[in-house]
Amino acid sequence: MRSLIRRIWALSLLIAVAIAIPSPAVVAATPAPHLVTALKVTVLSTMLADNDEFGEWGYAALVEVDGRKFLFDTGAHPDIVLRNARTLGVDLAQVEDVVISHNHDDHTGGLLTLRRELMKINPRAMSRVHAGAGVFASRAGSNGREANGLLPLKADYEATGGRFILYEKPTELAPGVWLTGPVPRPNDETNWSPGLKLRTADGTAPDTIAEDSSLVFATANGMVILTGCGHAGIVNITEYASAITGSHQIIALIGGVHLFAKPDAVIRWTAAKLAPFHPHYLLMGHCTGIEATYELRALLGLARRTAVVSAVGSSFELGKGIEAGSIAA
Repeated sequence: MRSLIRRIWALSLLIAVAIAIPSPAVVAATPAPHLVTALKVTVLSTMLADNDEFGEWGYAALVEVDGRKFLFDTGAHPDIVLRNARTLGVDLAQVEDVVISHNHDDHTGGLLTLRRELMKINPRAMSRVHAGAGVFASRAGSNGREANGLLPLKADYEATGGRFILYEKPTELAPGVWLTGPVPRPNDETNWSPGLKLRTADGTAPDTIAEDSSLVFATANGMVILTGCGHAGIVNITEYASAITGSHQIIALIGGVHLFAKPDAVIRWTAAKLAPFHPHYLLMGHCTGIEATYELRALLGLARRTAVVSAVGSSFELGKGIEAGSIAA
């Protein structure tokens, strides 16, 4: 009898300890004390375009948050974001901070042109680039040439007086505005294209784009997540964002999440993992994929007005929702 009691006591202790140990994502950051009250995200580069704007395989978005402005990624072609902004009547000359989600050239291609052109109006325009640690690691293309899209721009950008700021952990860029830095990956998501290679001292290794970072906005009603490609995996990103903000509610998920080539089973798994966060809005673009967006919309119980394939010029505004534009509506 005493032996049985001791076994039950030991088992209870093990269960209590297991419950008390938080997941890696939970211990990654302290819940955010600051909250965003005004937020608008406007897409400036993606494949779908309205009216006189230009589409491309790339991504960029203007973030306007509580009086601050950030450019999140810079598109692929050197001048597309600049041209689209002008067509849309968006003033980028007063944007001093750029966030680069990862090294790929479809997110970094416009940086140097934007800096050189806009500094003619405002010397501080596009003068600070925030990115995850490891963004300058050398990558090998299939032809053996350098495949890091940001690395060739580094010296020329710095020659204009611009500077890069790299982050190894979540950092608050403005009150309630968090850059994740590299994201822990407890879930086995492989949201990147196969065959990418990272150069190391011992040769090459698979490139999982370890520096992949997202912007997370803490609000009174939940969190808004902005991704470039979501190479870290949108479930991993969401769980990490929840740890950063202390929130378990997604108000909006915006950007690319690299599901376009994934089978239905992966999309169903992704939706099941996101469902407990009760997403209100999806403004999906770039590498998410059109069909994947529609599947996520159905699986998450959202509607045409709340889950949209984004076009250039489409936007999300806190308290108002999505403005899809003509072609995406």
